[in-house]
Amino acid sequence: MRWQRLLFVGLAAILCAAAAGRAAAGERFYYLGYEIIQVIDGDTDAIVADIPITGASREAAFSADRKFLYVASNRHLVHQVDLARNRVVATTDVSNDGWDRVMFGFVLDPDGRTAYGGFMSRRTAAGEVVIGTPVVAQFELETGKLLRSVEVPWGVAHLVSVKGGTMLYAFGQDLYKIDTTGRDLKITGTLPMFERKMNMLPFWDYAFDNGGLASMNYYTPEFMGLMLVDQQTGEISEIPLKGDPAMAYSVVLSPDRTRAYAVMDELTVIDLVGKTYLESMPIAEGTCYAVNVSGDGRKVYAAGGGSTLTVYDAGTLKVLKVLQMASDGMDLRRINF
Repeated sequence: MRWQRLLFVGLAAILCAAAAGRAAAGERFYYLGYEIIQVIDGDTDAIVADIPITGASREAAFSADRKFLYVASNRHLVHQVDLARNRVVATTDVSNDGWDRVMFGFVLDPDGRTAYGGFMSRRTAAGEVVIGTPVVAQFELETGKLLRSVEVPWGVAHLVSVKGGTMLYAFGQDLYKIDTTGRDLKITGTLPMFERKMNMLPFWDYAFDNGGLASMNYYTPEFMGLMLVDQQTGEISEIPLKGDPAMAYSVVLSPDRTRAYAVMDELTVIDLVGKTYLESMPIAEGTCYAVNVSGDGRKVYAAGGGSTLTVYDAGTLKVLKVLQMASDGMDLRRINF
């Protein structure tokens, strides 16, 4: 009888483990809000977890092993979120050595122990305010300690890691290429944008969601275009779009990369092959910052700006569902387990 009980317990454990694996599998969206991250199941489009955080969320990045989501908030905190347990397991403050730092741009280093940020800083000395030079710096995720840095022009707002982390692209008035392989960080090249009348607000970038292709929209006096960065090769592509410019905060690519979806006050569908606009419709819930698409390309998600998340049928742009979220949002990230 004892061996039968042991066999039963063993089988039960195996079944539970399998069930847990099935529950963890699938597609998840992470709605980055104020003091909270909310998890949406991609199959049911239902909120399945609330994750309290400190402050207003901003940049985010998934670890290479897909076990953690790192979320920068309040421009100086980095929260490490355990995706299996849906909870914050560590928080780092980069303002920890007498300097008040404001971080614009955040990417993980492939080593999993460090990250890079674009920083502006200040402190007081003898009753006077001291303003630090703007830098891109590497810092420890455990302590927040800055390890090395390179001075960059004012206005760097976003970072993209390319070529396995051996290079960083820093987006500001122009695009600055930073070599990370030496003892010191070093700017090795500049792609002019300002003199070409390119205006970009690259706060939203879905490189992870796009399968390693960063996507950002830009404007000239004549048209809106898309800038794509291949993270593997570092190649930069520009796609000028024909037709009256659509106003957009962010843009995400369809899984087959034949279309793109852009949002601001409208949801706009872009034909990447014909380099033109296909369709545009007002977002009933109001201005949105973030846009994402399901892994199978059948649904589009518009969120942020306000406190709703709208799910659309990608083919018809029919509204399938509107979720009322716990707070206003800034971004929406997707991962498939």
